Amino acid sequence: MAAGNTEGDRCEYQDENSSLKGEIGRQLIHLLTGVFFILLIYATGEKALWILLLLFAFYLATSFVILKNILPPSLSPFLCRWGRPEKQNIPLKGNILLLCGIIPSLVLFPEEIVYASIAIVGFGDSVSTVTGVTVGRHKLPYSEEKTVEGTLAGIIAAFLASLFFVTPAQAFVGSTGGMLLESIVDLQTVKELNSQAAFRFFLNDNFLIPIFSGLLMFITCLFQN
Repeated sequence: MAAGNTEGDRCEYQDENSSLKGEIGRQLIHLLTGVFFILLIYATGEKALWILLLLFAFYLATSFVILKNILPPSLSPFLCRWGRPEKQNIPLKGNILLLCGIIPSLVLFPEEIVYASIAIVGFGDSVSTVTGVTVGRHKLPYSEEKTVEGTLAGIIAAFLASLFFVTPAQAFVGSTGGMLLESIVDLQTVKELNSQAAFRFFLNDNFLIPIFSGLLMFITCLFQN
C-alpha cells in the first residue's frame, strides 16, 4: 500500500460496514447509545444537563481529532468504525446530533417525555432500519429508500419502548410521529461550510425526532389533563 494515503486511510475501514452485518452492528450501537443516555440522565439527576453538555464538547473534540487524522492508530478504527462514508463524512455525527436533540428536550419537556423521546429514536430508528434492510419489500410512496415494513416495525418498537415512561396515548402519538418523520428524513452529507450545509447537517432524524416526538407527547399530555 502506498505511503501518503492519509486522506483515504482516515476511515477507510468504514467501507466494510456497507454489508448487512455492518448495518445491524451500527443499529445495535445506536440502540445501546439511546439506552446509555436514558440511564445517564436518570443517574445524574439535576446535573444531567451539564454532563450532557460536557459529553457534547467531548464528541466535538473527538470528531475534530479524527478529521485531522491525529488519533493513535489503535483508537481511530474503534471510534469511527460505524459511520457511513458514502453519506456521512463527519465522524460521530450521529452522537453529536442526538445530543443536539436531547439537550433542548431536557430543557423544554418533563423528564419522562425526554426518556420516551430517546427511546423512540433509539429503538424505533434502529428496528426500522434493520427491518427495512432485511425484510422490507414495499417502498413508501414518498421515499426511494424507506419501506412500509421498516416504518411499521419502527412504530411498534418505539411505542413499546416509550410505554415504560409515558401513557399509551403519548407513546402512540410520539412513536408514530417520530417514525413518520424518520421515514422522510435522510442522511445529509456536508462537504462545505455555508448556511445550506448547516441546514443539511441538522436535517437529521437523530436531531429532529427527540424534539418532534417530545413536543407531540407534551401536547398530548396537555389534552389528557
